[in-house]
Amino acid sequence: MALRESEQSVVRQKDRSEVLDRLPRLCEQLRRGEIDLRRLETVDERVVHLTDPAKVTQVEDELVDAAPGLTRTQLARRATKLVAEADPLGYDQRRQKAREERRVEFSPLPDGMAELRLRLAAIDARQCYDTLTADARALIKDGRTTDQKRADAFLDRFLGYGIDRKVQVHVTLSMETLMGLTEDPGLLDGYGPIAADSARELAMLGPWRGILTDEHERATAMTTHKYRPDTRCRELIKVRDGGTCSAPGCTTPIQEIDHTIPWPRGKTDPAQLKGYCAHHHHKKHANYTATLDEDGTLHWNIPQGRHYTTQPHQY
Repeated sequence: MALRESEQSVVRQKDRSEVLDRLPRLCEQLRRGEIDLRRLETVDERVVHLTDPAKVTQVEDELVDAAPGLTRTQLARRATKLVAEADPLGYDQRRQKAREERRVEFSPLPDGMAELRLRLAAIDARQCYDTLTADARALIKDGRTTDQKRADAFLDRFLGYGIDRKVQVHVTLSMETLMGLTEDPGLLDGYGPIAADSARELAMLGPWRGILTDEHERATAMTTHKYRPDTRCRELIKVRDGGTCSAPGCTTPIQEIDHTIPWPRGKTDPAQLKGYCAHHHHKKHANYTATLDEDGTLHWNIPQGRHYTTQPHQY
Protein backbone atom coordinates (compact mmCIF):
# COMPACT_ATOMS: atom_id res chain seq x y z
CA MET A 1 0.00 0.00 0.00
CA ALA A 2 2.83 2.40 0.83
CA LEU A 3 4.34 1.85 -2.65
CA ARG A 4 0.97 2.29 -4.37
CA GLU A 5 1.65 -1.00 -6.15
CA SER A 6 -0.26 -4.26 -6.30
CA GLU A 7 0.99 -7.14 -4.16
CA GLN A 8 1.88 -9.15 -7.30
CA SER A 9 3.97 -6.28 -8.62
CA VAL A 10 5.89 -5.95 -5.35
CA VAL A 11 6.47 -9.71 -5.22
CA ARG A 12 7.90 -9.61 -8.76
CA GLN A 13 10.22 -6.76 -7.79
CA LYS A 14 11.35 -8.68 -4.71
CA ASP A 15 11.99 -11.80 -6.80
CA ARG A 16 14.01 -9.77 -9.30
CA SER A 17 16.13 -8.33 -6.50
CA GLU A 18 17.36 -11.83 -5.64
CA VAL A 19 19.55 -11.69 -8.75
CA LEU A 20 22.00 -9.63 -6.64
CA ASP A 21 22.88 -12.78 -4.70
CA ARG A 22 22.37 -15.20 -7.57
CA LEU A 23 24.59 -13.48 -10.19
CA PRO A 24 26.87 -11.10 -8.27
CA ARG A 25 29.53 -10.62 -10.97
CA LEU A 26 27.02 -9.91 -13.72
CA CYS A 27 25.32 -7.46 -11.35
CA GLU A 28 28.67 -5.75 -10.89
CA GLN A 29 28.94 -5.45 -14.68
CA LEU A 30 25.50 -3.82 -14.63
CA ARG A 31 26.70 -1.30 -12.03
CA ARG A 32 29.70 -0.46 -14.21
CA GLY A 33 27.49 -0.03 -17.28
CA GLU A 34 29.08 -2.95 -19.15
CA ILE A 35 25.73 -4.72 -19.59
CA ASP A 36 22.17 -3.42 -19.35
CA LEU A 37 19.29 -4.60 -17.17
CA ARG A 38 17.63 -6.56 -19.97
CA ARG A 39 20.72 -8.69 -20.50
CA LEU A 40 21.05 -9.35 -16.78
CA GLU A 41 17.38 -10.36 -16.56
CA THR A 42 17.80 -12.56 -19.63
CA VAL A 43 20.48 -14.63 -17.89
CA ASP A 44 18.58 -14.68 -14.60
CA GLU A 45 15.43 -15.99 -16.30
CA ARG A 46 17.45 -19.00 -17.43
CA VAL A 47 19.36 -19.81 -14.23
CA VAL A 48 16.57 -19.10 -11.74
CA HIS A 49 15.32 -22.69 -11.99
CA LEU A 50 18.71 -24.21 -11.18
CA THR A 51 18.39 -25.42 -7.59
CA ASP A 52 22.12 -26.02 -7.15
CA PRO A 53 23.99 -22.72 -6.54
CA ALA A 54 27.17 -24.35 -7.86
CA LYS A 55 25.53 -24.82 -11.25
CA VAL A 56 24.42 -21.17 -11.29
CA THR A 57 28.01 -20.15 -10.59
CA GLN A 58 29.19 -22.51 -13.33
CA VAL A 59 26.95 -20.76 -15.88
CA GLU A 60 27.99 -17.31 -14.66
CA ASP A 61 31.67 -18.32 -14.93
CA GLU A 62 31.16 -19.07 -18.63
CA LEU A 63 29.25 -15.85 -19.33
CA VAL A 64 30.91 -13.12 -17.29
CA ASP A 65 33.73 -12.40 -19.76
CA ALA A 66 31.59 -12.68 -22.89
CA ALA A 67 28.41 -10.89 -21.73
CA PRO A 68 29.55 -7.28 -22.40
CA GLY A 69 30.22 -8.12 -26.06
CA LEU A 70 26.95 -9.96 -26.76
CA THR A 71 23.49 -8.73 -27.70
CA ARG A 72 20.55 -9.80 -25.56
CA THR A 73 19.51 -12.51 -28.05
CA GLN A 74 23.06 -13.86 -28.36
CA LEU A 75 23.39 -13.89 -24.57
CA ALA A 76 20.04 -15.65 -24.22
CA ARG A 77 21.08 -18.41 -26.60
CA ARG A 78 24.43 -18.93 -24.92
CA ALA A 79 22.87 -18.96 -21.44
CA THR A 80 20.20 -21.43 -22.57
CA LYS A 81 22.87 -23.77 -23.90
CA LEU A 82 24.95 -23.54 -20.72
CA VAL A 83 21.93 -24.21 -18.47
CA ALA A 84 20.99 -27.22 -20.60
CA GLU A 85 24.54 -28.56 -20.30
CA ALA A 86 24.74 -27.91 -16.56
CA ASP A 87 21.36 -29.51 -15.79
CA PRO A 88 20.22 -31.66 -18.75
CA LEU A 89 17.59 -33.61 -16.80
CA GLY A 90 16.05 -30.51 -15.23
CA TYR A 91 16.15 -28.67 -18.57
CA ASP A 92 14.23 -31.47 -20.27
CA GLN A 93 11.68 -31.61 -17.44
CA ARG A 94 11.09 -27.87 -17.76
CA ARG A 95 10.78 -28.23 -21.53
CA GLN A 96 8.03 -30.84 -21.13
CA LYS A 97 6.24 -28.72 -18.56
CA ALA A 98 6.52 -25.64 -20.78
CA ARG A 99 4.74 -27.52 -23.61
CA GLU A 100 1.67 -27.56 -21.38
CA GLU A 101 1.60 -23.75 -21.64
CA ARG A 102 1.11 -23.73 -25.43
CA ARG A 103 -1.77 -21.45 -26.33
CA VAL A 104 -3.19 -18.85 -28.72
CA GLU A 105 -3.85 -15.34 -27.43
CA PHE A 106 -5.94 -12.56 -28.96
CA SER A 107 -5.18 -8.90 -28.17
CA PRO A 108 -7.12 -5.94 -29.64
CA LEU A 109 -5.02 -3.16 -31.20
CA PRO A 110 -5.94 0.38 -32.33
CA ASP A 111 -7.08 1.28 -35.85
CA GLY A 112 -9.11 -1.84 -36.49
CA MET A 113 -6.22 -4.26 -35.96
CA ALA A 114 -5.61 -7.11 -33.54
CA GLU A 115 -2.71 -9.36 -32.58
CA LEU A 116 -2.89 -13.14 -32.62
CA ARG A 117 -0.03 -14.61 -30.59
CA LEU A 118 0.88 -18.31 -30.57
CA ARG A 119 3.07 -20.00 -27.96
CA LEU A 120 4.36 -23.28 -29.39
CA ALA A 121 7.27 -25.66 -29.05
CA ALA A 122 10.31 -24.12 -30.75
CA ILE A 123 10.46 -26.75 -33.52
CA ASP A 124 6.76 -26.41 -34.35
CA ALA A 125 6.97 -22.60 -34.35
CA ARG A 126 10.04 -22.65 -36.59
CA GLN A 127 8.36 -24.99 -39.08
CA CYS A 128 5.28 -22.74 -39.18
CA TYR A 129 7.41 -19.63 -39.73
CA ASP A 130 9.50 -21.23 -42.48
CA THR A 131 6.40 -22.53 -44.23
CA LEU A 132 4.84 -19.05 -44.25
CA THR A 133 8.14 -17.58 -45.48
CA ALA A 134 8.23 -20.10 -48.35
CA ASP A 135 4.63 -19.22 -49.23
CA ALA A 136 5.47 -15.50 -49.13
CA ARG A 137 8.42 -15.92 -51.50
CA ALA A 138 6.22 -17.85 -53.94
CA LEU A 139 3.79 -14.94 -54.26
CA ILE A 140 4.03 -12.52 -57.15
CA LYS A 141 6.15 -9.41 -56.68
CA ASP A 142 3.97 -6.44 -55.82
CA GLY A 143 3.87 -3.60 -53.34
CA ARG A 144 3.58 -5.85 -50.28
CA THR A 145 6.48 -6.32 -47.88
CA THR A 146 7.64 -9.81 -46.90
CA ASP A 147 5.97 -9.41 -43.50
CA GLN A 148 2.69 -8.49 -45.17
CA LYS A 149 2.96 -11.46 -47.50
CA ARG A 150 3.66 -13.76 -44.54
CA ALA A 151 0.52 -12.49 -42.82
CA ASP A 152 -1.51 -12.99 -46.01
CA ALA A 153 -0.02 -16.48 -46.44
CA PHE A 154 -1.10 -17.34 -42.89
CA LEU A 155 -4.67 -16.33 -43.69
CA ASP A 156 -4.57 -18.33 -46.93
CA ARG A 157 -3.38 -21.44 -45.13
CA PHE A 158 -5.73 -21.01 -42.20
CA LEU A 159 -8.68 -20.57 -44.55
CA GLY A 160 -7.65 -23.58 -46.57
CA TYR A 161 -6.20 -21.97 -49.68
CA GLY A 162 -2.47 -22.52 -49.01
CA ILE A 163 -0.02 -24.33 -51.25
CA ASP A 164 1.55 -27.45 -49.81
CA ARG A 165 5.33 -27.30 -49.89
CA LYS A 166 8.16 -29.03 -48.07
CA VAL A 167 10.13 -26.85 -45.67
CA GLN A 168 13.50 -27.92 -44.32
CA VAL A 169 14.27 -27.28 -40.67
CA HIS A 170 17.93 -27.73 -39.74
CA VAL A 171 18.93 -29.03 -36.32
CA THR A 172 22.58 -29.71 -35.50
CA LEU A 173 23.58 -32.11 -32.73
CA SER A 174 26.64 -34.10 -31.83
CA MET A 175 26.95 -37.81 -32.61
CA GLU A 176 27.21 -38.46 -28.86
CA THR A 177 23.88 -36.70 -28.28
CA LEU A 178 22.29 -38.51 -31.21
CA MET A 179 23.36 -41.84 -29.69
CA GLY A 180 22.07 -40.83 -26.25
CA LEU A 181 25.54 -40.82 -24.67
CA THR A 182 25.24 -37.15 -23.68
CA GLU A 183 22.38 -34.70 -23.19
CA ASP A 184 24.04 -31.67 -24.79
CA PRO A 185 21.42 -29.44 -26.47
CA GLY A 186 20.98 -29.35 -30.22
CA LEU A 187 20.97 -26.14 -32.27
CA LEU A 188 17.80 -25.17 -34.15
CA ASP A 189 18.61 -22.79 -37.01
CA GLY A 190 17.24 -19.31 -36.40
CA TYR A 191 16.24 -20.13 -32.80
CA GLY A 192 19.15 -21.45 -30.77
CA PRO A 193 19.63 -24.35 -28.31
CA ILE A 194 16.87 -26.96 -27.94
CA ALA A 195 16.65 -29.97 -25.62
CA ALA A 196 18.54 -33.10 -26.64
CA ASP A 197 15.35 -35.19 -26.78
CA SER A 198 13.71 -32.69 -29.14
CA ALA A 199 16.78 -32.70 -31.39
CA ARG A 200 16.89 -36.50 -31.47
CA GLU A 201 13.16 -36.69 -32.20
CA LEU A 202 13.53 -34.36 -35.18
CA ALA A 203 16.61 -36.25 -36.41
CA MET A 204 14.49 -39.38 -36.71
CA LEU A 205 12.17 -37.60 -39.17
CA GLY A 206 14.62 -36.36 -41.78
CA PRO A 207 17.85 -36.98 -43.71
CA TRP A 208 21.17 -36.75 -41.90
CA ARG A 209 24.34 -35.02 -42.99
CA GLY A 210 27.69 -35.44 -41.30
CA ILE A 211 29.58 -32.26 -40.40
CA LEU A 212 33.35 -32.26 -40.00
CA THR A 213 34.63 -29.89 -37.29
CA ASP A 214 38.17 -28.75 -36.62
CA GLU A 215 40.00 -28.60 -33.29
CA HIS A 216 38.11 -25.38 -32.47
CA GLU A 217 34.72 -27.09 -33.00
CA ARG A 218 34.07 -25.07 -36.16
CA ALA A 219 32.31 -26.66 -39.13
CA THR A 220 34.65 -27.15 -42.10
CA ALA A 221 32.88 -29.63 -44.39
CA MET A 222 29.63 -31.54 -44.91
CA THR A 223 28.95 -34.96 -46.36
CA THR A 224 27.47 -35.14 -49.86
CA HIS A 225 23.81 -35.88 -50.52
CA LYS A 226 21.40 -35.80 -53.45
CA TYR A 227 21.49 -32.01 -53.81
CA ARG A 228 23.53 -30.24 -56.48
CA PRO A 229 26.96 -28.92 -55.39
CA ASP A 230 25.76 -25.33 -55.17
CA THR A 231 22.94 -26.38 -52.88
CA ARG A 232 25.30 -28.37 -50.65
CA CYS A 233 27.56 -25.36 -50.46
CA ARG A 234 24.65 -23.15 -49.33
CA GLU A 235 23.71 -25.70 -46.71
CA LEU A 236 27.27 -25.85 -45.39
CA ILE A 237 27.42 -22.05 -45.10
CA LYS A 238 24.20 -22.02 -43.06
CA VAL A 239 25.41 -24.83 -40.80
CA ARG A 240 28.89 -23.34 -40.41
CA ASP A 241 27.48 -19.92 -39.45
CA GLY A 242 25.02 -21.39 -36.94
CA GLY A 243 21.98 -20.54 -39.06
CA THR A 244 22.11 -16.82 -38.22
CA CYS A 245 23.37 -13.71 -40.01
CA SER A 246 27.14 -13.14 -39.78
CA ALA A 247 26.83 -9.37 -39.22
CA PRO A 248 27.92 -8.21 -35.73
CA GLY A 249 25.11 -8.59 -33.21
CA CYS A 250 22.52 -9.84 -35.73
CA THR A 251 20.53 -12.96 -34.85
CA THR A 252 18.19 -12.99 -37.86
CA PRO A 253 18.11 -16.34 -39.71
CA ILE A 254 20.35 -16.51 -42.80
CA GLN A 255 18.42 -15.45 -45.88
CA GLU A 256 21.17 -14.86 -48.45
CA ILE A 257 24.69 -16.11 -49.18
CA ASP A 258 27.27 -13.59 -50.34
CA HIS A 259 30.87 -13.51 -51.58
CA THR A 260 33.16 -11.64 -49.19
CA ILE A 261 35.33 -10.78 -52.19
CA PRO A 262 32.93 -9.88 -55.06
CA TRP A 263 32.54 -12.48 -57.79
CA PRO A 264 34.16 -13.22 -60.22
CA ARG A 265 37.35 -12.04 -58.48
CA GLY A 266 36.28 -13.96 -55.39
CA LYS A 267 35.80 -17.70 -55.76
CA THR A 268 32.52 -19.43 -55.03
CA ASP A 269 33.68 -21.68 -52.21
CA PRO A 270 32.85 -21.93 -48.49
CA ALA A 271 36.16 -20.33 -47.48
CA GLN A 272 35.00 -16.90 -48.61
CA LEU A 273 31.20 -17.16 -48.55
CA LYS A 274 29.16 -15.89 -45.58
CA GLY A 275 25.49 -16.01 -44.70
CA TYR A 276 23.54 -12.81 -44.07
CA CYS A 277 20.02 -11.56 -43.54
CA ALA A 278 18.68 -9.50 -46.45
CA HIS A 279 19.20 -6.21 -44.57
CA HIS A 280 22.91 -6.73 -43.84
CA HIS A 281 23.54 -8.23 -47.27
CA HIS A 282 22.31 -4.97 -48.78
CA LYS A 283 24.33 -2.95 -46.26
CA LYS A 284 27.48 -4.81 -47.30
CA HIS A 285 26.89 -3.78 -50.90
CA ALA A 286 26.14 -0.19 -49.91
CA ASN A 287 28.66 1.61 -47.68
CA TYR A 288 29.74 -1.16 -45.29
CA THR A 289 32.86 -3.23 -45.94
CA ALA A 290 33.61 -6.78 -44.82
CA THR A 291 36.85 -8.74 -44.90
CA LEU A 292 37.48 -12.33 -43.90
CA ASP A 293 40.55 -13.81 -42.18
CA GLU A 294 41.80 -17.30 -42.93
CA ASP A 295 40.49 -18.55 -39.55
CA GLY A 296 36.96 -17.37 -40.42
CA THR A 297 37.00 -14.13 -38.40
CA LEU A 298 34.82 -11.55 -40.16
CA HIS A 299 35.74 -7.85 -39.93
CA TRP A 300 33.09 -5.16 -40.46
CA ASN A 301 33.89 -1.49 -41.02
CA ILE A 302 30.95 0.91 -40.98
CA PRO A 303 30.66 4.49 -42.31
CA GLN A 304 30.99 5.99 -38.80
CA GLY A 305 34.57 4.69 -38.69
CA ARG A 306 33.96 1.89 -36.21
CA HIS A 307 35.24 -1.65 -36.57
CA TYR A 308 33.56 -4.86 -35.39
CA THR A 309 34.40 -8.55 -35.64
CA THR A 310 32.43 -11.78 -35.52
CA GLN A 311 33.94 -15.18 -34.84
CA PRO A 312 33.02 -18.46 -36.56
CA HIS A 313 30.18 -20.32 -34.86
CA GLN A 314 31.26 -23.04 -32.42
CA TYR A 315 29.14 -26.15 -31.90
